[in-house]
Amino acid sequence: MSSSRFPTLPALLLAFLLLALAGGCRRAAAPDGRITIRYMAWGNPAQLQVERQIVEEFEKRHPNIHVHLFMVPGSSYLDKLQLMLASRTAPDVFRVDQYYFPAIVRKGYFLPLDPLIAQEPPGFLDDFVPIALDEGRYQGKLYGMNVLFGAMMIYYNQDLFRQAGVPDPYELDKQGRWTWEAFVDAARKLTVKDASGRVRQFGTTVPSFPMYSSVVWNEGGDFMNADMTRMLVGDDPRAVTAVQKLADLRWEYHCAPTPADSALSAFTFESGKIAMVWGWAGESPRYRSNIRSFKWDIAPLPSGPAGNYSVVKGNQLCINALTKHPREAWEFVKFMTGPEAELLLCGKLRRAVPTRLSVQRHPDYLKADQPPYHTDVFLESVRRGRRLPIDWRYQEWVHMYHSATEALFNVNITDAKTALADAQERVNRTLSGEEGF
Repeated sequence: MSSSRFPTLPALLLAFLLLALAGGCRRAAAPDGRITIRYMAWGNPAQLQVERQIVEEFEKRHPNIHVHLFMVPGSSYLDKLQLMLASRTAPDVFRVDQYYFPAIVRKGYFLPLDPLIAQEPPGFLDDFVPIALDEGRYQGKLYGMNVLFGAMMIYYNQDLFRQAGVPDPYELDKQGRWTWEAFVDAARKLTVKDASGRVRQFGTTVPSFPMYSSVVWNEGGDFMNADMTRMLVGDDPRAVTAVQKLADLRWEYHCAPTPADSALSAFTFESGKIAMVWGWAGESPRYRSNIRSFKWDIAPLPSGPAGNYSVVKGNQLCINALTKHPREAWEFVKFMTGPEAELLLCGKLRRAVPTRLSVQRHPDYLKADQPPYHTDVFLESVRRGRRLPIDWRYQEWVHMYHSATEALFNVNITDAKTALADAQERVNRTLSGEEGF
């Protein structure tokens, strides 16, 4: 999904786009007298196929409702959604990435779900993972139901670990020994050079922000103050230590590829040239499809001296505040976040981790007939999860953070202390000014 701000357009061009959207997104005629609910999302072909299957099953259960599903490329989804919301042409139901949810929900575009939930049987929300529900709340009200929820974890090449005689990270975690030091030791041993000294296989990768937040948390550090109004990372020695450890993977130990090494996808997990990669739970379908030459599976993120946190994040399924069919839209949202849909998306496809506790315990979710076989890692990573430091001004300040830390991660011309001090100064200067998103 695009991370750009809402585009600035001349008035005439904006008016043209609004007219085009209004003309192209009129409510479709309800076939056979059914109520039509429009649902907008993004995703890869495999996910689209499963979502169509979910829609078909929903329509069987609700013969009075027709769901018009239309997918938008991820690269243009945010801009289209914002334009449709502003022009009052948005669909009844749509997904919102958590990176953007806090900034958009405060504008009043989403229907509060609490009155609809109040009409459900008592304890309706008790089956949901609490941290997944928390992402969809704003000022104490629930505006989104979490979908495509998941955590960061380590994907690893089991064959490379066996060939090098390096202890399996999944087994080490079970023993409480999958620490940052064990991770670095494995990454260094799994980095292989040829006779000329050129690296032909790397041990790991360096995740980008905010995916590496767990490394900072597990060192005892943090990024922001409690109310998300100031960045503190540059003044936190534990955070500085953690970020320097990440940079050292690339520049001191040379066990992770540089941006130049990664050019033209010379080193990828699928190619068998990287032993461990940091990734979201939802990356499993791609690896299932592309990897045929080696055995692979998943392990939790390495722990640190202050804990064993992981990073969790999802997307919100929201209802348009202007929908003419709130009850029917809610029925669809309920089904999309219900046990049957989650068993398909999370169990069969492995596209996410269930938000339903009952699905997490379901035998059909826990069993696996193809990798990853360590399905308990999905659940354990969520259990260890912490929410990312995403607030309503995140899209403003995250660019400043990346700009300040590029010199550390991409070209090695500074250290973590200097880079984070610069990042903190830039971010706080942005947060002290007026809203720009």
